[in-house]
Amino acid sequence: MENLIALQQKIAPEFGEVIERRYAILRHVYFSQPVGRRVLASRLRAPERMIRNEIDFLKDRGLLAVDVTGVKVTREGEDILWKLGDYVRLLRGFAHLEGELARALGLARVIVVPGDADEDPTVKKEVGRAAARLLRDIVRDGDIIAVGGGTTMAAVAEAVPASWSRHDVTVVPARGGLGEDVEKQADTIAATMAKRMGGVYRLLNVPDDLPAETMSMIADDPRIREIMDMIKKARIVMHGVGTIEEMARRRNLSREEMEILRSGRAVGETFGYYFNRSGEIVHLTPSMGLRPEDMAGKEVIAVAAGASKAEAIIAVMANRPREGLVCDEGTARKVLEILRQA
Repeated sequence: MENLIALQQKIAPEFGEVIERRYAILRHVYFSQPVGRRVLASRLRAPERMIRNEIDFLKDRGLLAVDVTGVKVTREGEDILWKLGDYVRLLRGFAHLEGELARALGLARVIVVPGDADEDPTVKKEVGRAAARLLRDIVRDGDIIAVGGGTTMAAVAEAVPASWSRHDVTVVPARGGLGEDVEKQADTIAATMAKRMGGVYRLLNVPDDLPAETMSMIADDPRIREIMDMIKKARIVMHGVGTIEEMARRRNLSREEMEILRSGRAVGETFGYYFNRSGEIVHLTPSMGLRPEDMAGKEVIAVAAGASKAEAIIAVMANRPREGLVCDEGTARKVLEILRQA
């Protein structure tokens, strides 16, 4: 297949461009449906006339449907969309890209999806879908799965098929909440994933930005100790990666804490720990839940979307060998660009 792709790119490179354009349209419609032509053209940064022609083409082949509410993907179009995703991976040489990134970061596995979530919000949903498929492949009956919070992890939860029924699985939050939108909190994500997987969930129900003294007092509660023991027994941990700007906003860091991060050149965060480019911890905030030192022996998967996360990924992964990563193409290529310049 790869030889055929190489031949096609040499003889008819424009064919690949058409495939990628129609794949992008199907993906946008699928994740945004129903959507209008004008909105679609704006999001794809393409002339409205071209989008109209492509929609007509895909509609004539039964892949899209158009009514007064907007454009939608048909069942056949959905099937074609996922097959096209695999084809686009071959077109762009993702197998080589994934291998190169895995070697550069010392990771056990890397999965890359087309696009850059910083430029196209629907890419984050595709990253979530890829992470959900990976989770389906690695989970076993009886597993405890710990999940982090954030918008990318929320996309993972949304992508878990409701038809996926795996009993005797428990999903728990990897840490407390941050007082943000409820959909992004680890508790909510754990509950959503468990329901879709046909399993059960346990909630921590503790804010993750309390003072250390308060955290210590709460930790003595028998109910909290029970859920904390369960979280630490998790065989699978799936978490996002935060940039400093993002986490400073979500955790409402003080001016003094921001100065510590700046002086320490922190660029990435996970589980309340802040890392510089070399993977050194420059600051930590009180956190009820998993810590980096708890990851030994676990199946750990990081999920990140958008090239702006590249430096944070390098920092978080620096001292976490054999972890897995699911990201988009923009992130993967930016990480490699930074590492080559180092």
